[in-house]
Amino acid sequence: MSFRNLPGPAKLALAIIAWALILWVFTLGYPAFTPVARFIFGVLVLPCALAEWLRMKGMVAGRAVSVLRLVFIAFAVLLWLINTRT
Repeated sequence: MSFRNLPGPAKLALAIIAWALILWVFTLGYPAFTPVARFIFGVLVLPCALAEWLRMKGMVAGRAVSVLRLVFIAFAVLLWLINTRT
């Protein structure tokens, strides 16, 4: 089965795994990059993936997907800031 024939959720899962692997490889040679990799994954990758999943389920459509992405990213940044302060 080729990548084009995969269902949407499988493509989304593969994209998340690919980002996780890329960021993990970057942390192997430079362990100080770990907090930055966690930030990128938690604040950019996961919220965008959640918005795409909601789009695939048909709960959100059109311009609302972009707005929802920004809302999820803003919420993730707030959570990140709260967790780093404590």
